Amino acid sequence: MADPLGHELLAERLSLIPSILGSMLAEGPKPLNQRTLEGQRFIITGTGSSEAHARYLSTLLNLHTDRSAAYLPLSGFVDSPAVNFLGKTLVVFSQGLSPNAQIALQRSPDFDHCVLFTATTPEDAEAAGKPDRAQLLRDLTVRGGELVVFPLAEEYTTLIRFVGPLAGYLACLQFAGQFPASRAPLPCAESLLPLLSQQAPEGLKDAMCNLPSAFAAGFNLITAAPISDYSQNLACKFMEGLFWSCPGISDFLQFAHGPFQQMTAQPKPVVILQGDGAGEAEMVKRSVDMLRGVGASAYVIKVDAPPLLSIFGFEAALNEAVFAAMQHLRVDQVNWPGKGRDDQLYGFCPDS
Repeated sequence: MADPLGHELLAERLSLIPSILGSMLAEGPKPLNQRTLEGQRFIITGTGSSEAHARYLSTLLNLHTDRSAAYLPLSGFVDSPAVNFLGKTLVVFSQGLSPNAQIALQRSPDFDHCVLFTATTPEDAEAAGKPDRAQLLRDLTVRGGELVVFPLAEEYTTLIRFVGPLAGYLACLQFAGQFPASRAPLPCAESLLPLLSQQAPEGLKDAMCNLPSAFAAGFNLITAAPISDYSQNLACKFMEGLFWSCPGISDFLQFAHGPFQQMTAQPKPVVILQGDGAGEAEMVKRSVDMLRGVGASAYVIKVDAPPLLSIFGFEAALNEAVFAAMQHLRVDQVNWPGKGRDDQLYGFCPDS
């Protein structure tokens, strides 16, 4: 096997990200249908990297439009009564249209309308030998549902995904920017693409490569709102890419209410994500001072962009750091732990 660990494939995918997002920006979003634009209340779901997309879109709709949105985990669709969904629009995120995502899609008749964000088209599903998924997509559109397609179709072989998470955030921005009176401006190449070159601090990469035991049992990730509400995929990179425990995510002010005390008793590294806000800069300074005061390692990743865009820089920086450690530690991304043994939950979908 020419690429037994999947590293060459991942390097290729990382190299494609600027051109893929550049194409999305150049083409612009597909216009939304009227039923989507008329939606007032949204229930949004997704799991894995799609949870971050779902929470990101919830933030966009709640804070930057006159619409309201709530995130609901996929298990919340198993037994919930139909009356809970009356008058609302369902939004489902699933890059590969996993069986779990279909739990929510099965409940779409209980909603006024349904939108699916996915990288899978009926044609792709047919070509991949998944006719049931192709039919599900066709049925969705026949019933008047909206399909929002973003790259990368069939981003499989490895456990971690690099392209889909970034493309999904951009798809969210392009979606929310189309609502009347939206304050979430459609991004442009000049403001977004440079963020994809963001690098992690050399000290962080060196520590991850040469002191992996300090991180593997779990560490802390600190950031400010609203990033703290949709940073799940940043944490999951360490779990999916290196098989380390997911770092705990804390808002700056939440960190002083338990996590700081716990990591002081059991020292762990801390990775701090800093955007371009003045108040945020003060919280970073105070956090670093606190951590140095107890002898803790702190690594700051600074992205000079507002929150709606800084997530792209943080994704890029942590992609670089995780991939560097993955190569150094020779992590097998093709035959990951538990492969093929998760179907009791991963494949769970009632009545499918």
